[in-house]
Amino acid sequence: MKYLATSLLFSLFLCGQTPTPQVAPGTPAPPVEAPPPQAAPAVPITPDTVVAELADGKKLTAGEIDHIFAGLPPQLQQQARMQPDKVLMQLLMYRYMAEQAEKANLDKRPPWNATLEFQRMQVLAQAEVNEYKDKIQVSQEDQEKQYKENPDRFKQVKVKVIHLTFSATPDKPGPDGKKMLSETEAKAKIDELRKQILAGEDFGKLARENSDDKTSAAKDGDYGTIKQNSPYPEPVKKAVFALKEGEMSEPVKQANGFYLIRADSVVLQSFGEVRAQVIEELRQERFNEWMKGLQARFTVKVDNPAYFVPKRAPQLQTVR
Repeated sequence: MKYLATSLLFSLFLCGQTPTPQVAPGTPAPPVEAPPPQAAPAVPITPDTVVAELADGKKLTAGEIDHIFAGLPPQLQQQARMQPDKVLMQLLMYRYMAEQAEKANLDKRPPWNATLEFQRMQVLAQAEVNEYKDKIQVSQEDQEKQYKENPDRFKQVKVKVIHLTFSATPDKPGPDGKKMLSETEAKAKIDELRKQILAGEDFGKLARENSDDKTSAAKDGDYGTIKQNSPYPEPVKKAVFALKEGEMSEPVKQANGFYLIRADSVVLQSFGEVRAQVIEELRQERFNEWMKGLQARFTVKVDNPAYFVPKRAPQLQTVR
């Protein structure tokens, strides 16, 4: 189905789909126009209702089309209902060509028979994965135990930040026209700011005056609340969750700057707030255990590596 979906999308593109315009990073996306509302059918549609017709006069019922669409990925099912004429044409062409191939016994000839066997194996393996995941159950007792035994996973920290950027080419002006700091200069400056804060200077004041993150600087460095599943780099989150309330981190280096982080508050989320997260963690852990068991069961030891050396294509010999 993966190959079918890819071919279908490509065919739709060739049939005159309008390419998506490229937008510069940071530019707001244009509003998406909703399709015009469809008039409600005067008569309820049943599986036997004829809803389309082929050029040769063959009628297609709602039930037949539902069956055709059922094998498509969700995003293509939506596309199919937005452009049923193009998508149905493509799918019916595939069906016809597949039937002709079967009549010619192409499904029993190499390499097609091996390809079909491999694709069938992939589809069924994915079905087994989905089925196993869906059947994983997590008891209330296990949920509460996971929550109580792993409090650090459910902390959230409200932080203030001073961010100093640096450049590999500090001689070139930055976006604001000012000279950029080198990495060495930025490190020296952030170290000095940390010393001033430890000596009693106000973090918010120094953030307003020095931080290159203008959004948080305007709010005295307020960077909001960070959770374990927040989309921040791991070194930043590691520094955040090592802090106690009121503590300040050492400078944290990232690709283009240093962060100085202070924890204004450290709160343990309630069980009710994180229950869905706990359930998903446990389900994922049990799924991973199942997968590791399968990998251990089918681990392969290669006894003759020479056999697996890629074979070269035969070379034409020069006639002398």
